[in-house]
Amino acid sequence: MKKIILLFALAGSIFACTKKEDGAAASAGANGQSGITFDSTANTELVKKSTKAIETGDTAAYRSTYAPDVVFHDNLDSMGLDGNMQMFKLFAEKGVKVKVDFGPIWETQNNKADKKGITNYVISYQVITLSKGDKSMKTLIHSVDAIKDGKLAEEWLVYDRAAMSEMTK
Repeated sequence: MKKIILLFALAGSIFACTKKEDGAAASAGANGQSGITFDSTANTELVKKSTKAIETGDTAAYRSTYAPDVVFHDNLDSMGLDGNMQMFKLFAEKGVKVKVDFGPIWETQNNKADKKGITNYVISYQVITLSKGDKSMKTLIHSVDAIKDGKLAEEWLVYDRAAMSEMTK
């Protein structure tokens, strides 16, 4: 019996000391796989930083997360960074406070770049709470952010604008 226990201990030690392949790298060549998904990366943190800057009203931090030529697609209305920054001004003028709560967030790293050279996309769901005085409204935002060279290069947002319209009257 002692020999069997010793044999299992020895086998366990050998397996514990062998080099393990990274799961993502090991599956990178799987048939039909076009990329890898991660639940926490520097790029997911970049998206959180950008979104949290809206909450704090930190326009410098917000701008620092985006490429200068970024294109925003808010419910398919396209604009550049300066156009998008108007939301900061409107919220401040109307006394609207913003609170951001993240739901699921993950990054997909594709094997092949798109026509703009982008391989990394962060997908997230956020609940945005807008408040002014004793009034508060929530809206769910679905966001897809294309990341290139450590900056948000393009962003697609889908949400119901009713809360924002109501709170900025």
